[in-house]
Amino acid sequence: MRIAILVPMMSGRGGTESAILGLAQGLEGAGDEVRVYFFGGEPRDPRWIQSVHAVILGSRREMRWTRLWRYFFGLAREFRRFRPEAVVALDSLRLLKGKAALALSKQKVPLWSWIHFPVEHIKMGWMLRLADGHLAISKGIAGQLRDLAGPSRADRVATIYNAIPVDCVRVPRPARNEAVEFLHIGRLEFAAQKRVADLLAAAARVRGNFRLTIIGDGPDRAGLEQHGRELGMSERIAWLGWQTKPWDHVSKASVLLLTSSYEGFGIVLVEALARGVPCITSDCKYGPDEIIEHGRNGWLYPVGDVARLAELMQAIVDDPGILPSEEAAWQSAQKFSRQAVTERARFVFASLAKRNPLPSVENQYSRDATAYRD
Repeated sequence: MRIAILVPMMSGRGGTESAILGLAQGLEGAGDEVRVYFFGGEPRDPRWIQSVHAVILGSRREMRWTRLWRYFFGLAREFRRFRPEAVVALDSLRLLKGKAALALSKQKVPLWSWIHFPVEHIKMGWMLRLADGHLAISKGIAGQLRDLAGPSRADRVATIYNAIPVDCVRVPRPARNEAVEFLHIGRLEFAAQKRVADLLAAAARVRGNFRLTIIGDGPDRAGLEQHGRELGMSERIAWLGWQTKPWDHVSKASVLLLTSSYEGFGIVLVEALARGVPCITSDCKYGPDEIIEHGRNGWLYPVGDVARLAELMQAIVDDPGILPSEEAAWQSAQKFSRQAVTERARFVFASLAKRNPLPSVENQYSRDATAYRD
């Protein structure tokens, strides 16, 4: 199958980029032909697209009308050459451009949305109705898309999750006589989505032998580092900045911490579990409660509840033996493997291309039970 993926200009440094790369490589590994179309020029860090067949459409440096011509007519020309059998758009504007380009190229091809944030955080989210079907990265977002699509198209929503490499080298844990190693990987925002200030406030309440490693960058990094100093945490926190391969910089980890106010999925949680690292995460919408099974591979706490987060961290410092086993963490990540997600995506693409209904969550298809409609 020939599949086109339409992507807005991105930094090249986030979880969404990892998801795009994972699905594109998974589909190509299964024998499909994939083109990834980038609108508005190369990403700020273009290294992540070097392993996919990328097509750049337009540039921010071009005049607006020239850029729009490339977006619509240039994409239509690409479609006439490539003749995709499925088109996947990451946001509402890419859906509009994809819809127009298919019309201009006179092709009747299923058009899919594949959003990576809750619907309320999608610009002009009402345009998601332009899609013939929706790929959801979590069941929570699937429910939102089903409500948006309405009763007549509620069966065109399929949860595939995100394709993540899970065959990873395990990250060792500290010995019982060593400091507990807390870890955070992600964009550094004081409040906003990531709420890293909650993490610092909770850590400041914990007593005992522990360290906190923070990997990532963002608009509030300087302010967060200053806040850490004000809390008297300078000796306990290592700020490593943004890293192309953050897990290469993790020599030991007891638990990964995520404090977000919302997520689309929570890729970093699966990345941690795949390395045998359990997680403590806010029970935010959407995704974490589909990844973390409270007490089995980690713990959930209410968004913004710094006291509860500090309690969970303190319990681990007091007795690291309460941590779930590396094997339990690893096993829980397997349903998000690149192979499993690729199989789900290929099955739903084929189903809609043949005008078949998408399979219900209760049903299995011929090979396994990895395709879902929610």
